[in-house]
Formats: sequence, structure tokens, C-alpha cells
Amino acid sequence: MIQIHPTATVDKGASIGVFTSIWHYAHVESTAVVGENCSLGMSTYVAHDAIVGNGCRLGNGVSVFSRIELGDFVFCAPFMVFTHIAFPRASVNRHEIFKKTVVGRGVTLGANSTVIPGLTVGEGSFLAAGSALTKDCKDWALMIGTPARHVGWVSAYGEKIPLPLAGEGEWQCKHTGDFYLLRDSMLSRRPGPSDILKYVPGVKLERIKATDSPR
Repeated sequence: MIQIHPTATVDKGASIGVFTSIWHYAHVESTAVVGENCSLGMSTYVAHDAIVGNGCRLGNGVSVFSRIELGDFVFCAPFMVFTHIAFPRASVNRHEIFKKTVVGRGVTLGANSTVIPGLTVGEGSFLAAGSALTKDCKDWALMIGTPARHVGWVSAYGEKIPLPLAGEGEWQCKHTGDFYLLRDSMLSRRPGPSDILKYVPGVKLERIKATDSPR
């Protein structure tokens, strides 16, 4: 089942996965791909050749332009912005040279944040509200500020991980059983018994309910 609000426009040739909801005044262009179990909020836009993975949530006013690829379980908070031209000019058409932006699985992009074109946004990373991402970021990195700087780590569940930016350390999430391992300046994750970022195709998604407020 796909739910499309009467005010939304889905152009012929767009691919929409099952259990996806497209809300008021959204527009999905031809050749765009939107996965299963997604929610596209009011006035969202997905351009041709853009890819939105499974289980993604696009808040009100988010535009996913051509050559932007979102992995599974990406959360784009209301009015965050993907830019798609490095040096735009009204008198120059650069549609054929849009840079590719790749957003990893489980990423959160906060409200009113900005991602410049041509970046790779690491798996599970978290860009704080109002921040501007101007360079690639690491998996599980907490990025804050303009330009955004790496200030910590965030788990798949959405809690700050009490490990330094570099060195050695280990931490286990009490909610999911995920195990995080810090080596040098890279953090890796070993999923717990039930991986909350593992997508099961063709099944209606039941998102887990938080048992307390992340700190």
C-alpha cells in the first residue's frame, strides 16, 4: 500500500516503494526512486535521478536534488538543505555537472542544517540543527557548528557515546546491545541481537519506541 495525498504530485516514471506515505504538496519527479516505508512530509521534493532509501523520513520542506543518494533509515529534519551546485550563477546552467552527494545509512540531518554538494556523509553520523557540513564526515560522528566540526560520537539509537575523538575504547548500548569500538580516530559498530538498521524488504516497518530520553 502506498499513500499519496491528493495535493501531492508523483510524476510518471517515479518509483515508490510499498508502505510509503507522501504528504501535502510534495513532488516526486520522473526517474526518482523512493524506497519502502518512507515518509515524505509536506512540500518535500525528490528530483529525477535522486535516490531515497528504505525507511527514510523527510521533514517538511526538504528537497532531495538530482545525484543525491540517501541510504536506508536517513532522517532529514524539517527545512534542512542539500545544495547541489558549488558556485551557482543565474546566468549559467550547470544541470549537467551536479556533484554526487552520498548520505550513509542511519544518518540524521538536523533541522535547518545544510549539506554542500559532493560529500560523503558517514553511516550513522548526526549533523546538529543549524549546522553546515562542508566536508566528508566519519561514521557515527556528531557534527556541530558552521562549518561543522567533529565533537563526539552518536549511537544508532541516538545517544551520545562517551568515548574520545581519538584513541582506544569500547562502549555498549544498553538499548540495542550494539557494541562500538574506537581505534585511533575511527569508530566501528557491531550490531546487537536485533539490528535496528537492518532493513527487511516488503514488510511494514514498526519503528522501535524509545524507553527514555537520549542524553
